[in-house]
Amino acid sequence: MSSDVAIIGAGIVGCSTAYFLAREGVDVTVYDPSGIAAGASGRNNGLVEHTYDAASAPLFFETVELMREWLGEAMPTEPVGALLLADDEAAVRELLAHYARFPELEPTLLDPQAARAEEPLLADGLWGCLLHTGFPISPLEATTAVADRARDAGAEFVLGEPVDLDQLRVSGREVMIAAGARSADVLAGLIPARAVQPLWGVIVLVELPLGPRHPLIEGTVTRGLTTGKITNEAPFTLLPSPSWLAVGSTLIDGPEPSGEDWGPRLLSHGTRFVPSIAEARVRSTLVCARPKSFDNRPILGSVPGQASLWLASGHGGRGMSLGAASGRLMAEAIIAGSDAGIVPELGTARLSLSA
Repeated sequence: MSSDVAIIGAGIVGCSTAYFLAREGVDVTVYDPSGIAAGASGRNNGLVEHTYDAASAPLFFETVELMREWLGEAMPTEPVGALLLADDEAAVRELLAHYARFPELEPTLLDPQAARAEEPLLADGLWGCLLHTGFPISPLEATTAVADRARDAGAEFVLGEPVDLDQLRVSGREVMIAAGARSADVLAGLIPARAVQPLWGVIVLVELPLGPRHPLIEGTVTRGLTTGKITNEAPFTLLPSPSWLAVGSTLIDGPEPSGEDWGPRLLSHGTRFVPSIAEARVRSTLVCARPKSFDNRPILGSVPGQASLWLASGHGGRGMSLGAASGRLMAEAIIAGSDAGIVPELGTARLSLSA
């Protein structure tokens, strides 16, 4: 089977790129030894959420519009609002100041009484910062829908079979790596090993008598996601999607963590914020490796020093929030034979900084 472009990775980024390429008449084949959405795209929380980063925020806004077009009624028309939680007024004011850099978020301070009125599940004494963002979707269904669109446009998929990068490159095709947390392994020796590394997430899928009105997020996660200095490796989140209600989440470097070990710890910690979690019925525990880049931004563009080789990875936990627009950018770059249209803050020239 020959094609003009070969994509390794059938997550949201790979499937979106395939769609935009095929729509323009490019012959494209997507390869994935594990199947569609087998990594973070199908196992992470399905929240399309503002990235809180000026360089990548335009991709978020574009992704929202693309998801509305692709998912129809499965994509909420308005954000449900993300509620960040803190123990005291000083901490919540720190959050407020941080997110005030993005006026579109309309950050609102909630004292403990107002926070409980906004979210009745909360424990007493918690302060809140409510942000105008958050579109819950089913990550697996969203990625599958994009893959179906790519197929309808003419893309082919080869799934469940080993993939050989060298063999694909010898064929003379353009090759794009969108293998998520495995991207640095696939490109071993061609990019620095620490350019993209797994950041392990454990979430516990639960059933509660009453679900939250908003995605709930412990405020300390802000520091970890925006500075890269993770001080809390298991911040509380309670995130609803059409597929599940998930308690989490971990931010763990290194070897794959045990869901069996971490699940009870996440639930115990969660009761500090939502007491009814103590009575939750546990459905299952999921573990996935998010593709964390060295500077917490996506890495998009051509691989330096390598002809016809492209990289789209490093989206961390923001694959659903940035994947569709990232695919559009990559398709345009591959067709043009140049990644000049990708802003330097997201481009592959940064890879030298990760060495």
